[in-house]
Amino acid sequence: MKEKDVLKKLNEGIDEMSEDYLEKPIAPISERFPYGPNSLANTLANVVKKFSPKYGFVNADIITNWKIIAGDDVANKATPVKISFPFGKKTDGTLYIKIKNMSFASIIQYQFPTIIDRVNQYFGYNAIKYIKIKC
Repeated sequence: MKEKDVLKKLNEGIDEMSEDYLEKPIAPISERFPYGPNSLANTLANVVKKFSPKYGFVNADIITNWKIIAGDDVANKATPVKISFPFGKKTDGTLYIKIKNMSFASIIQYQFPTIIDRVNQYFGYNAIKYIKIKC
């Protein structure tokens, strides 16, 4: 069907002075999304960036890239909850992590130095000094 035929069907019974009268055809998808549709990951990253300062995250990437930063083994057992810093500082902070099962607590505690090193390496400075487990 041609665009004019589609418009005629959509406008049947509606006079030209009505608000519901369609003057322009609906643009094809290639014109509506010139760079392609947004991926869910991009949309989620934008949402996370809005709420991350509220929960103490310097950079929202620590949440979205946690698996890369901490490694698969740690990421499957724990997730970051928040980062708190001493008053007026952005260094020597405390990273709070939530563990999926408390039986992993002792295993994760042995990996604290590795996690701290990886997070600090990701940020490029000594952002984290301590890690605490939050239930």
